[in-house]
Amino acid sequence: SIGTFSADREQLTVALPGRQAGTGSRVVYRRLEPPAGRTPVTGVWAFVSEVNTETGEQIHNDSTWSGLWLFTGRHHCLARMEGGRKTLADAELAKLATEKQVEYYRQLTGYSSTAGSYVVDGDTLRRTWLISQGPDLVGEQSIATFSVEGDRLTVELPRRSPDSGPAARVIYRRVE
Repeated sequence: SIGTFSADREQLTVALPGRQAGTGSRVVYRRLEPPAGRTPVTGVWAFVSEVNTETGEQIHNDSTWSGLWLFTGRHHCLARMEGGRKTLADAELAKLATEKQVEYYRQLTGYSSTAGSYVVDGDTLRRTWLISQGPDLVGEQSIATFSVEGDRLTVELPRRSPDSGPAARVIYRRVE
């Protein structure tokens, strides 16, 4: 399922559909910092593509992943999820064999999210993770280079460690 969102100067509202007609939730977040302190990345960015910079191969595009990266003056929040996820009503899910139920729940976990503070210095983006799907990342820093050209944000993410994923070039388009 895909939710919708709206943002204004003081709040972000996210509407999430439920599994059954007439259900769902709406979550409202309030701004923690004043609008001042804009940086080149301040705003809301939608995921476009991710390329392995070592091989040039495309890892994901906007049909395989959906994502938003929100930057305020000092904080960021990134949420991405696999495209093509299927939702089932509870009654339909209960009819499936246990193995199929496990497979269903596994495909629902195809998402990632991080949030924290950030600093921009020239073309360097330094993020400190305060929230992460991987608890081992909390408190860690990610240092990347970036460029903003018009409504396009390009971030060059280095490999975090020899056993982590590849270095990647990630492109986002400005939503607002």
